[in-house]
Amino acid sequence: MKLLRHGFLALALGCLPLAASAQNAQRPLRILVPFSAGGASDTYTRIAALKITEQTGRPIVVENRTGAGGRIAWETAAKSAPDGTTAALIDATYPMLPGLYEKLPWDVAGDLVPAAMICATPFVVVVGAESKFGSLAALIAEARSRPGKLNFGSAGIGSVNHVVSELFKLNARVDLTHIPYKGMSDASVALQAGQIDLIIAASPTALGPIKGGKARGLAVSTAQRSAAFPGVPTAAEQGVDYVVTNWFGFAFPKGTTKDAIDSLRNDVVRALAAPDVREKLAAQGAEPSNFTPEEFARFLKEDTRRWTELIRASGIKVE
Repeated sequence: MKLLRHGFLALALGCLPLAASAQNAQRPLRILVPFSAGGASDTYTRIAALKITEQTGRPIVVENRTGAGGRIAWETAAKSAPDGTTAALIDATYPMLPGLYEKLPWDVAGDLVPAAMICATPFVVVVGAESKFGSLAALIAEARSRPGKLNFGSAGIGSVNHVVSELFKLNARVDLTHIPYKGMSDASVALQAGQIDLIIAASPTALGPIKGGKARGLAVSTAQRSAAFPGVPTAAEQGVDYVVTNWFGFAFPKGTTKDAIDSLRNDVVRALAAPDVREKLAAQGAEPSNFTPEEFARFLKEDTRRWTELIRASGIKVE
């Protein structure tokens, strides 16, 4: 998955068209976040929203519409009026939906139109502080010698952590047993208590335990090392083709005007260029994006294809 190219913000930000932004500046925008306050999706949404309001004066209301693994918020947004006043936060979970569910009450491919990606973060292969595994190679060697004996935790069957862990199993050619939890915080606690062998966690989840000495990172999933985990090598450096990111962005209901879509994208790019925003993102290992809406749409299409194939091949079933 090639995401590095979207991490370099355009230098000529002053050339971004301001007319559309000016037209939308006084129209309040509601952004539906499908997950609870304090999580990565909520955090990155609010970082961007606050800076956009500061820079443009546009009121933005962030509404946490939780439930059903994000499907409640996404269906609500997809069925909202396409007048440019309602958007949704979509993340790496979104393109996994067609593989996980046979039927959905909206069209994942067409009813939400990508507008602006905020950032992408690495996943981190994490073991407990007392784990005997000092490297990814050691963990893989043990897993190959004892198929199914090592286990990994996730936020539940079909969660993004579960799916990306299945990709790791495939690419590392190992057999690991899945232990689902109610959330990644529970899985992280279990890891620290020595109840499971590893987790593959998004960088905001992994950062605290690793910095606090309660866990140890063995690999990051990006093509290059992460500034937030300078001492943790990439999986690729250790011989495993495992490049995948957790990403976050905004989408509008189908039928929203191009002006409204471009306006939000330009506002997001300008917000991400602010030094204080870049500092906040970097502290969490997040890489800002400058995808155009068209690039974001192509990326989402490819991500959907990739995850649908993996989920079906892995036999993941969500009840």
